[in-house]
Amino acid sequence: MIRGLCCCLLLACLVLAPPGVSAQQKNLRVTLQLPLANHLGVNFTQFRTEVEEKTGQAISFEVFDNSRLYKEAQVVAAVASGAIEIGNVGLSRFSDKVPAIDLFGQPFLFNFEALVLAATSPDGEMRELLDKAIREATGVRVLWWQSFGQSVFFSKGRDVRTPDGIRGQKIRVVGDNMASVTKSCGGIPSVIAAVNYTEAIRDGTVDMAVTGVTGVTARELWKVTDTITRTEHAAQEFLVFINDKVWQSLGEDHRAVITAAAKKAEQDLRRKMADIEAKAYAFARDKGMTVRDLTPNDVAEWRACSAGVIDNYMDRAGELGRQLMVAYGRLRTDPCCTTGPQGEFTRR
Repeated sequence: MIRGLCCCLLLACLVLAPPGVSAQQKNLRVTLQLPLANHLGVNFTQFRTEVEEKTGQAISFEVFDNSRLYKEAQVVAAVASGAIEIGNVGLSRFSDKVPAIDLFGQPFLFNFEALVLAATSPDGEMRELLDKAIREATGVRVLWWQSFGQSVFFSKGRDVRTPDGIRGQKIRVVGDNMASVTKSCGGIPSVIAAVNYTEAIRDGTVDMAVTGVTGVTARELWKVTDTITRTEHAAQEFLVFINDKVWQSLGEDHRAVITAAAKKAEQDLRRKMADIEAKAYAFARDKGMTVRDLTPNDVAEWRACSAGVIDNYMDRAGELGRQLMVAYGRLRTDPCCTTGPQGEFTRR
């Protein structure tokens, strides 16, 4: 009778288990840099919900948002060492291990949506090269890229439509590449973690900040600045990544579920990003902030002062940087990406 009861319980477990998913249980801890309410956090929650549902909670996630466990500069090492299983951080945080990744931070190379979409496509040449290089250099596997939008300046009492606007100003920047752009154009750069830069503006440590426009709500920048200048000089991207040994320890069925959910999360965010940025600009205007756009003449001035930055990039990016630039050149001849931002250039 006992043997029969055990058989019945085993049969019940097999019936209740989601089809095609193994019985392996795994809780994955996650460190996020922004609050869950931010669009990157919402995007991760979408992924989390889908994976947990499709694995019948066999894969679950414990999330620590808003830099509660690790600051930006610590995340890659923490995930690589296995101190935590999954992290997300801005693309530039990988540049010390993969210098070529700074291609996306080069001024005005990726300054319109169609080009960013093509360059970041999960099935595209650039992604294949960079995701592989990251895995080999760090021991973490990229799950998906998260769009943070185009770079803008937040300032108070002035705009920065031309480089004159940053001359002598202390500026919070995202990483070393933007620090080089800032310094080349007359500003004083300071690399400050995202969780700290609102306070840095408030207490006068810096005068302005470079980030995505969603920082107006995520970091409450409307309280410490009054002007947004849409330089849109570089695409800001975050990566969600997992310790590669942890990844290899998962069953094939679980890896398949995670891969599909990650791809869906990435595609959904790309589709929504224009609307997310539009709502952030509307919020800023409702709070009384001024929003300034660049003219083609303004862009020409920014290009001129930052021209040496890409030369320095090529010097340190090595063979991978060369391959990425070749891939970029191919994209610029593709029908998707032969045009750019519209406007009339009049200055000679």
